[in-house]
Amino acid sequence: MKRLLLTCFVFLICFAGSLIAENLPPYTSMVYPGVDGKLVYVPDEQGNIIPDYSYAGYCCGGVTLPYVPVRETVWPVEGDNAANIQEAINRVSELPLDNNGFRGAVLIKKGYYKLYEPIHITASGIVLRGEGMNGSGTTLIAMTTDELKTGNTFRSSALIVIDGQQKIEPDTGKSVRIVDEFVPFGAKSFRVESAKKLKVGDTVIVRRKTTREWFETLELDIDNDKWGRGEVAWSHDFDRVITGIDRNIITVDVPITCPIEARWGGGEVIPYTEYRISKVGVENLMGISEYDQTKRIDTATNIDRIPFYTDEYYNDENHYWTFIRMDNLTNGWVRNVTQKHFAMSLVSVESGCKWITVQDCVSLDPISMRSGGRRFIYHISGQLCLVQRCTSDLGRHSFVMGGRLTTGPNVFLDCTATRPYSTSEPHSDLVAGALYDNIHAPLSLRYAASTIQRWMAIWGVLWNCEGMYICQKPPVGQNFAFGHIGIHAVVFNTNLVDHRFPNGHIESWDKHVAPRSLYLKQLDDRLGSEAVRNIAVPSQLIDPSNEPWGGNAEGVLLR
Repeated sequence: MKRLLLTCFVFLICFAGSLIAENLPPYTSMVYPGVDGKLVYVPDEQGNIIPDYSYAGYCCGGVTLPYVPVRETVWPVEGDNAANIQEAINRVSELPLDNNGFRGAVLIKKGYYKLYEPIHITASGIVLRGEGMNGSGTTLIAMTTDELKTGNTFRSSALIVIDGQQKIEPDTGKSVRIVDEFVPFGAKSFRVESAKKLKVGDTVIVRRKTTREWFETLELDIDNDKWGRGEVAWSHDFDRVITGIDRNIITVDVPITCPIEARWGGGEVIPYTEYRISKVGVENLMGISEYDQTKRIDTATNIDRIPFYTDEYYNDENHYWTFIRMDNLTNGWVRNVTQKHFAMSLVSVESGCKWITVQDCVSLDPISMRSGGRRFIYHISGQLCLVQRCTSDLGRHSFVMGGRLTTGPNVFLDCTATRPYSTSEPHSDLVAGALYDNIHAPLSLRYAASTIQRWMAIWGVLWNCEGMYICQKPPVGQNFAFGHIGIHAVVFNTNLVDHRFPNGHIESWDKHVAPRSLYLKQLDDRLGSEAVRNIAVPSQLIDPSNEPWGGNAEGVLLR
């Protein structure tokens, strides 16, 4: 009898163990925890590894967005409120920076504020803060005017414009050639011809050059560049800081996200002088764009056939396109913001931006044609940007990276697109270094050869995402999908997907992998669990079986 009971006990333990094992997510062959709990990165035959994306976000990741004291307060008035808000911003702009690099916040009290012209922030250390991101809080209303309509300026219009006005200034006289034959994807160190002109702490552009032969190998027709930019303008430029020099070996703070190859032009390191503004934020408010409700249509394009007939919807485009635009800014943020009715973007982060966080934002009911060149809701063209816990309804490219050779790391984390009209994706001009981490949306890492401005991703990563998707391998380079749940096909822009190209590197199809979030685990490995607590909410630390993923009972990541 005792033997029978012992046998039954052993069987139950083994059975329970097998059930637990069945529920455990698998690891990938390229990234997995080592014996110390930290991630191990397995290089491919060329030495390429999945990069550390955790440097993306405000202050290089892992830093809580600050609360800045109020220095000016604005209340709503009848008619145009733009002057009142702008004057308050101007007064704060004249205050000295404190020890943390801030001048102060402009508090816009609860209420409705009609704005007949844009608001501008051009100085460091200023926060524009409301008292709520819903209809009962602070609401900024972008009003259309006959003057604006006459100039047809709405396509480039933004209601809140943050612009440092001065860009970085590269010192080309101190540029140094990279002499390695191949610097892999994910590398932080490389050899230069001479490091005598450089020093630790220098801000530099690590430039990956290109040649006509590279474009030809990619089957891209450089002579058909419709913007006439030519060969010289095509390079991946990584904005970095030198952290180490060992003879002629340079180490930078953040990995590069596209290989540098001597056969395709090699690379160089160019020191630069920083002129951008820093530490500017917009938070806790709503923006609404006025539009003409008499304009309606029942067709759309860029879905699965042209034209696509649908229910009638508002299609006015002669109103504001973007709520918040940032450029020439480092260490900025947008948080707890709602937009309604803008034709293009809740936030557009331009190429002059670095270390930007956008979090806990909501986009609702954009008003425009459902067609190309519209509804790029969270639009990232900068570097080292993090967009997390954001939602988009009725967008097209809801979570999108784009612009001429946008370089990462750039990260979308725990975001959701509902009722989308196209895929979220790296969009146009060989965007490199995108990470989509736990995104619920149709997604594309597609390669569409022909003209140089096609919609293309190179060296992009999908991690534990859900939804229909495409992950293709370019002729030179790679794209990756790990733990993706969804069919490998999309119904959007099918005429712009070139199916001659094979699948990219796809692992664990239809089953999520561990760790749940690549970005958060990398952040934990680099800076520890406190850094993760600084930026994450508890739901981001729970695995699919509702157990604390990689952590203890409080959901804190263990190293």
